[in-house]
Amino acid sequence: MTTIAPSLTSSVVLVGAPGAGCTSVAEALAELTGAPAADLAAIVAEELNITPELALVAVPEPRYREVESATALALLSEATARPGVVALGSGCLGDEDVVAALSQLREAGGRVVALTASTRRLSTRNGLDAPRSVGLGNVHHEFVQALHEREARCRELADALVDTSDTTPVEAAGVVLGS
Repeated sequence: MTTIAPSLTSSVVLVGAPGAGCTSVAEALAELTGAPAADLAAIVAEELNITPELALVAVPEPRYREVESATALALLSEATARPGVVALGSGCLGDEDVVAALSQLREAGGRVVALTASTRRLSTRNGLDAPRSVGLGNVHHEFVQALHEREARCRELADALVDTSDTTPVEAAGVVLGS
C-alpha cells in the first residue's frame, strides 16, 4: 500500500526561539510534502560569506540584522506568491516590515506556526547546559530572559503553537500539518 504525502496549498512560516527547531522541522515538512524549504539563517550566513554557526559572532549585529531583515522580506514575498516552507526563526520579528509581510502572507492564505520547547530543552540545544565560569555572569539567566521575550513575540504573531520539547522533527512536522 502506498502512502500519499500531503501537499501544501499555501505556505507555512515557522517562527521560534533559538533551538525550537525551525530549521529541522522545515526540512522535515519539505520532505513530507515535497514543498520547497528555505532557512533564513543559512541564507543570511551565505550572503555574509560565513558559516551559520559563526554568523552572529563574526559579523557585527547591526549588519547581520540588516541582511536578515532584507532576506526575510524576500523569502516572505516568495512564500506569499507560491506554497513553501520558511524557517524564519525569531531574530527578525522586531522588524515591523517583516511583521507586515507576515500579515500579507496570512491574507494570501499562508500560516505562521510558532515552535516552542521547554527552557531546559532550549538551553541544551543551545549548549548552555554546561558549567560556565562565574566570570561570565549568569549566562543562563540572560538566555532565559531573551527566550521569554522572543517566545512571547512568536506566540503573538502565530496562528498555531507546536511544542517540540519531546518530538522528533518529523513528528513536529506532522503536528504542524495537522494544526
